[in-house]
Amino acid sequence: MALRKVLQVFLLVAIVIGLIGVYTLFSQTPLLQAEESKNRLAIGYVDIPLIFEQHPEKFKAEQILSEEARRLQALLEEEAEDLDSQEQKDLLERYQMELMLKERELVLAVVGEIEKIVEQVAIEAEIEVVLERQNVIYGGYNLTQAVLEKIREAGSLD
Repeated sequence: MALRKVLQVFLLVAIVIGLIGVYTLFSQTPLLQAEESKNRLAIGYVDIPLIFEQHPEKFKAEQILSEEARRLQALLEEEAEDLDSQEQKDLLERYQMELMLKERELVLAVVGEIEKIVEQVAIEAEIEVVLERQNVIYGGYNLTQAVLEKIREAGSLD
């Protein structure tokens, strides 16, 4: 009988300890989750090629580049008349390089504007890191539409 009483007391103590453990676990979970969420890094991503393709400055840049190509073509035709074939080739390469540098300048200007807007959207959404969509395998917040909306709000997109 004494053994039975010891087992009952032991069982009662085990149940009490178990209940205290469960209570402690559930009562601290929200605190632990809140602490974990503070330590988590919010990551977003954007589809830069899509944004670039829809950006109105891209269309303006294409027009400027097209005009520059026509201007350089006219210059090439005018200057190449009195040149031998090697000099014509050198002149053509020089004008191609000028055109390539102009294209790079125009593209970088549009990309720079996109990056500024991405930064604004990320700050507003409390996102610490933004990646390009192609670099994301899983997870993250897609900020592409928010960036396009911000461009529209600025009057850059119709």
